[in-house]
Amino acid sequence: MKRPLVVLQAAIQFFVSLGALVSGTMLIVAPSGELLQAPREMLAGSPFNDFLVPGIILVLINGVGQLVAGILTVRRHPLSGFIGFTFGAGLAIWIYVQVTIIGGGHILQHSYLALGIAEMALAFLLQREPQSFRVR
Repeated sequence: MKRPLVVLQAAIQFFVSLGALVSGTMLIVAPSGELLQAPREMLAGSPFNDFLVPGIILVLINGVGQLVAGILTVRRHPLSGFIGFTFGAGLAIWIYVQVTIIGGGHILQHSYLALGIAEMALAFLLQREPQSFRVR
């Protein structure tokens, strides 16, 4: 694998993981959204009454999932490209659903969407390299 691509991919994955673990935990601890200053009115039109379930999903998918993807990337696991693509797509879908349900336009939403797209592109490049299929 090309080292700069691996480093960039892992950096994105660990960054997203850290943000999701912190934010998701804050939503689980305070489902009202008060710790993140997120009013419940944001959830109007969604299937959720509070932020508990979105917080759990955020922790599990974008938190733990991205952490595992980052570890696999650093270890240069043969499936790291596929896993990275999967969780990059998951991040992009998360942002799409968020924007669809609660509205969009915030710079953080655009930034995380860009990170998801970058993660998918990097994963594609890393998985295509023949070396990425070797177990080390």
